[in-house]
Amino acid sequence: MTTGCGYQTAVWLIGGMAASAVLAGSMQAADSDATFTQKVKPLLARKCFDCHSSKSDELKGNLKLESVDDLLKGGDSGPAVKAGDDDSLLLKAIRYQVEDKQMPPSGKLDDEDIQVIADWVKGLKK
Repeated sequence: MTTGCGYQTAVWLIGGMAASAVLAGSMQAADSDATFTQKVKPLLARKCFDCHSSKSDELKGNLKLESVDDLLKGGDSGPAVKAGDDDSLLLKAIRYQVEDKQMPPSGKLDDEDIQVIADWVKGLKK
């Protein structure tokens, strides 16, 4: 009676599941990066970079929004986004939920634009 075959099958299945999880995580990260590059960054560039980029005359709140790392690092008020957190400071600001941090100050973003950013934050992995 041999039990080695069952053990080998179990090891193979567990190894396959682990590889699938790693691949899925890599694909999610790639999707998140692509979404930032293709959708979020151009939106931020149009609406926010005047005050929140390395090319700003005066960097407001010591906050740059040019990269994912910039957003995760944040500025004077802390991280602008936290991976997967629908309560991130950036989302509160663009939803006009914080009276002294309504961004952009020139007028609220369209609901579709807010949703693009919210979906991207939700898809970020910790």
